[in-house]
Amino acid sequence: MKDKVHFSPVILDPNTASRCLYLSDDLTSVRNGDTEQKLPDNPERHTKYPEILGSEGFSSGKHSWEVEVGDHPDWNVGLAKESVDKDAELASPEYGYWCLLHRDGKYTNVVGETVTVQKSLQRIRVQLDYDRGEVSFYNSEDMTHIYTHRDTFTEKLLPYFGVGKSAGSTTTDIKVCQSEIRLLTSE
Repeated sequence: MKDKVHFSPVILDPNTASRCLYLSDDLTSVRNGDTEQKLPDNPERHTKYPEILGSEGFSSGKHSWEVEVGDHPDWNVGLAKESVDKDAELASPEYGYWCLLHRDGKYTNVVGETVTVQKSLQRIRVQLDYDRGEVSFYNSEDMTHIYTHRDTFTEKLLPYFGVGKSAGSTTTDIKVCQSEIRLLTSE
């Protein structure tokens, strides 16, 4: 007998969420709201920018997950080191971020260079090879490579999401896509 189980490879950490970010009940999607929530002041909370981290980090091995961005106009998707500078002016390796950014219809890599894509990205695969020091981004629809950033990682990396205002787009939430796993069971 075969059963299917759905799970999310990344669960968002509400303790790191900016006050303007609203999470789904299952902690797999996030949107930028119109008002700030009253949330506890804890040291891991992002207070300057609308950002959130995943609840589980990686210190070795290969990991990947997909993020649905739809037509959302303003987002960052990638990884941040555990001790990331939450007040950094730029999401760059210098401050502990490795991500793909989308603003004003343009895609840029983590060092500010424009990234060319064949068509507007709806869903992105983030792939980490910690031991080789690589963070890669792919268009999930056809697995077209977008870009790879190489670095030396020395501490735990966490999934990272920056979510700007949706500005009238049909997509308001950035969602971590669920994966399907088949379980083989015997009676």
